[in-house]
Amino acid sequence: METNVLSGLLLILLAGSCSGVFSVPFKFNRDWAWENNWFIWSFAALLVMPWLMAWLTVPRLGTLYGADPHSTSLVALFGLTWGVGAILFGKGIDYLGISLSLPIMQGLINSIGTLMPIVLRDPSELATPAGLRILAGVAVILAGIILFALAGSRKEQSEGSRQTGAQSRSRFRKGLVICLLAGIFGPMINFAFVYGAPLQQQAVALGADPVYAGNAVWSVALTAGFLINAAECIRLFRRNRTWKHYASRRVPGITLAAVAGIVWYLSIMLYGMGGNRMGEAGASVGWAVMQSVAIIAGNAAGICSGEWRATTRHAQWPMATGLCCLVLGVVILSRGL
Repeated sequence: METNVLSGLLLILLAGSCSGVFSVPFKFNRDWAWENNWFIWSFAALLVMPWLMAWLTVPRLGTLYGADPHSTSLVALFGLTWGVGAILFGKGIDYLGISLSLPIMQGLINSIGTLMPIVLRDPSELATPAGLRILAGVAVILAGIILFALAGSRKEQSEGSRQTGAQSRSRFRKGLVICLLAGIFGPMINFAFVYGAPLQQQAVALGADPVYAGNAVWSVALTAGFLINAAECIRLFRRNRTWKHYASRRVPGITLAAVAGIVWYLSIMLYGMGGNRMGEAGASVGWAVMQSVAIIAGNAAGICSGEWRATTRHAQWPMATGLCCLVLGVVILSRGL
C-alpha cells in the first residue's frame, strides 16, 4: 500500500466517523420540529461551510467556474438530485432513529455509490477479479441492510406496549420507505464528485493544492442541494407554523443544529481529500469504506444514546449480525487497496 493511499484511507475513515455521528446534536433539540433543525443544518452544511472552505483553499473561483460551465452545470444537477435525498435522509432519522435509519440509508448509498462509478466508467471491470470482489462486498452489505430492517421491525413490536400498535407499525413502514428512497438518491453527491473531475483539474491548474481541489466541486453541488432543502423547510414552516421555535429556544437550538451541519460538512470535505489521495479507488472503494464506517459510528451513537436500551435480544441479534455483515463487506471491498 503506497503512502498516499494509506493517508487517503485514514482521511476517509475519519470522514465516515463524522458522517455517522453528525446527527447526534439533533437528539438534544427534540422540542423543535424537523424543519427547524434541518434548515439550520442546511445553512451551515450546504451553504456557509462549502463556500468558506472553497474560498480559503481554491484561488480564482469565478474564473474556475466560468472556464467550464458544462461541468459546473452537471455538478449542480447532481447536487439538486442529491438535495431531494438529503431531505429524505433527515426525515428517515426522525422516523427510525440513528441506529436503524443510518444502516438502511447509508447501506444503499454505499452499494449504489460504489457500483455506479465503475459501471459508468467501464462495466467490464465488474467481470474482473477486483470487480467480482466488489460485487461480493456489496452483496454482503445488502444482507446487512435486510437484517437491520428486521431488527427495526422487531424493535417497533417490542415497543408496542408503550405505543399504539397500528401507529407504531405505520410509522415504521413509512420510515422504511423514506429511508429506501434516501438511499437511492443519496449517491448523487458521489456522482457530483466523479463528474466534477474537470473542475478539480482546473482548480489545480489555477494554483489549488490537489488535496483540496474537491472543495471546488462541493461548493457548487451542495449549494444546489441547499436550494431544495431550504425550499422544503420553508414550506413546512408555513404549513406547521414552526418559525416560532426559533424564538423560544434560539441560541442553544441554533448552535446544536449548526454543529451538526459543520460536522457533516467535515465528513464530505475529508472524503474529497481522502478520495483524491487514493486515486481511482477513491470514488468506489473509498466511498464504500466511508459509508460503512459511518454506519458503524452511527450505531455506536444510537446505542450510547439509548435507542435500543428497552428492546429484547430477539430484536438485538439481527442488528448485531447485520453490523457484522457490514464490517465484513468493508473488509471484502478494501482487500485490493
